[in-house]
Amino acid sequence: MLFGDEVEVCLQKIREGDESSREKLIAEAKPFIAGVVGRLCGRSLSWDHDDELSIGLIAFNEAIERFKEKMGVPFTAFARMVIRSRVTDYLRKESRWNRVDLHMSNTPLEGAANQAENDASWEQYIEQTAQRERIEEINNYNEKISNLGITFKDLVKSSPKHRDTRQTLIRAAYYIVEHGSLYETLRASKRLPLRELEMGTGISRKVLERGRKYIIGIATLLYYREEFIYLNSYVRLPQGEC
Repeated sequence: MLFGDEVEVCLQKIREGDESSREKLIAEAKPFIAGVVGRLCGRSLSWDHDDELSIGLIAFNEAIERFKEKMGVPFTAFARMVIRSRVTDYLRKESRWNRVDLHMSNTPLEGAANQAENDASWEQYIEQTAQRERIEEINNYNEKISNLGITFKDLVKSSPKHRDTRQTLIRAAYYIVEHGSLYETLRASKRLPLRELEMGTGISRKVLERGRKYIIGIATLLYYREEFIYLNSYVRLPQGEC
């Protein structure tokens, strides 16, 4: 639910006062929150024993309240920023800085005497962080698809012009990711599992072969979706509603 149209639907319902949507979104975000906090702390964490996760959960709810589309970043990326900032502030106060990345130490959510200055500082922080994260994502994605024998130029050339064809190929990519062993097979062999895809999706082999590079590129985005939050925001294939 944290990726694609579902999160936007959920956020809109929450703005309209639907607290059950808030509870559902927060519950489904717990693995994401645990991943963000765990990577920041550099260790595995337990919901029953580690206060850092509680701080992350509160920060995620804060992100729901503060998020605005005009910020120009996906909600999930914004939530990650808020979680990192709040948990970093907590760790700093608890004198646990040896566990975290020091580049997070100057995030503006750590409190400012003047709220207007804090808001302006936070907006600047969002812009700068988003720019850095986008570059990191592109570089990381380029490395992953290069290992599969694909370049950005290949993806541009292979991108379907017709919306129906594009959605069909994205559906094939989702199938690969939903059946994780297929992506592992793809990664090991650098070849599409055509027979399994044809049988599982009903998409003809001819269509799959023509869209091979595009399917592999999208499947890679989806498989590593928490690493590619910005890039995934461009992939639209509704999976249901909140």
